[in-house]
Amino acid sequence: MATGFTEALDARKKRNIAWLSGLFFSLLLFLTLASNTLLTLHLPKVRIEQGREGALVTTWRGTARLMPRQHIDLSNKTEWFIKKVHVKEGDRVAKGQTLITYENPAAAQEILDEQAGLAQQRLSLVDLQDAYIEAVQNNDEIQARRSKRELKSAQLAIGVQERKLSTMQSEAMDRRRIVAPFDGVVTQVRATPQLPSGSGGPDISVASRQQGYQFEIVIPDAMAVTLRTGEKMNVQIEHEGESIPVEGIIADIRPAAGVDEGTSPQEGGGGSASQATSSQRVVVKIQHPDVQGNELVSVELTRSAKSGEGMLVPNEAIHQEGKGSYVLVIEERSGPLGNTFIVRKAPVRLGGTNGQETLVLQGAYMNDQIIVESSEPLTEGQRVRI
Repeated sequence: MATGFTEALDARKKRNIAWLSGLFFSLLLFLTLASNTLLTLHLPKVRIEQGREGALVTTWRGTARLMPRQHIDLSNKTEWFIKKVHVKEGDRVAKGQTLITYENPAAAQEILDEQAGLAQQRLSLVDLQDAYIEAVQNNDEIQARRSKRELKSAQLAIGVQERKLSTMQSEAMDRRRIVAPFDGVVTQVRATPQLPSGSGGPDISVASRQQGYQFEIVIPDAMAVTLRTGEKMNVQIEHEGESIPVEGIIADIRPAAGVDEGTSPQEGGGGSASQATSSQRVVVKIQHPDVQGNELVSVELTRSAKSGEGMLVPNEAIHQEGKGSYVLVIEERSGPLGNTFIVRKAPVRLGGTNGQETLVLQGAYMNDQIIVESSEPLTEGQRVRI
């Protein structure tokens, strides 16, 4: 009886010990898993991408101002006073159309004086003619010859005066107005009535419609290498609040010493300092009935280069270290509590870039999980969560 009771008591103790041991190990496992989960939650968070095959597409955008191909400034050469301006900026004019009329009271008075002098000479000529006739009638040969010489001299003087007066009248007619030298558009008017011509620079500027317009733009060598004189170029022109597509013709391509003001930089980076200043000055002709001078022209050029042996990686994934470059990749390691993700630095050799993506030639591979963004700075060997 006592023996049976003792055996039952021992069995109960063993069950309690087994239950407590299981509970202990379960609690230990739970705490281990929980601590690992908490540790993982505090790891830096990263975003990864894999490299991709494809062409490296580079886009360059630039702007310029449209200018007339034939443009002329006009003023009154003798600085006559401006009487009336007959046109305004933006007006279309025909060849020979009066643009500005002028006046010069002093010049008009001088012509009147010369006309009076001519009239006086003609009256004197009549007197000389009468004297010659009288000498002939009186058979005064000496007086007749003298009168004839004086008469001839007076006729020559009158001829000179007539030519002088004609020249003055012709010049006055020419100076009295400015006319359009060709069919065109008035681009600027500086003339002010009652002021001398040229007071504020050229009185009026006219651009030819027949010759059309052009713009100059400086384009990096890498984008201009495929351009050829005579080829077409599609551009966008801002006209009356709208962007209209226009086809231009490349008229001239010549090296530019450096990046000039008014040029637009290439989107993104990746070029050296020497490449940044190596460029071409391109002149493009535009012939369109609606466009006008000084309107904004937008140019967009695209170049596609095959990736070859490499792969394309987002620019955010590329890091610099001295003269070299590297990317951070993820190494996945298996463990009893699950997989862990470790940061590894991979030195790489780079190709070109378009500002958004860079061509990686060596050091990283297509299946690599490349870190492109992280919640905090990373070091090699550091654990992260994806």
